[in-house]
Amino acid sequence: MQITRLKLKNWRNFTQVDLALKDRLFITGPNASGKSNLLDAFRFVRDIAKTGGGLQEAVALRGGLTKIRCLAARNKPNVEIEVELKEGPNPDSTLWRYGIGLRQESRGMRRVMLIFEKVWKMVL
Repeated sequence: MQITRLKLKNWRNFTQVDLALKDRLFITGPNASGKSNLLDAFRFVRDIAKTGGGLQEAVALRGGLTKIRCLAARNKPNVEIEVELKEGPNPDSTLWRYGIGLRQESRGMRRVMLIFEKVWKMVL
C-alpha cells in the first residue's frame, strides 16, 4: 500500500495541510518550519495501526493531545488526520481513505475523545 494523500487539521504547527503524494517526496525547509512535525503525522498513523499500539498509546507517546494540537487552534480545537491509500501500483487501483478526529475533554480528567473514525473504499 502507498499513501497518496495526507490531510491534517490542527496538527502541531499546522492549522491545515492537504498534501498530495507521489512516488517520491522531498521535504526541505529551514529549522523549525515543521518538517519533523509533518513526518510525525505519518508515524502517528503507523502507531495507531501497529500491533500493540492504538489511539491512546499513539497520543501518549507524544505527550498528550495538548502537545499535538496546534497552538493557533483556540476556537476549533479538534485535531483531524486523513490519509488516502492506494492498494496497487496501477493508477486505477482501489483507493482507501482513513480519517480520524480527536478532541480533549473540557473538564475532569481531560481524556482524549474520539470524535469520528471513518474508513472509505473508493473504486476507480
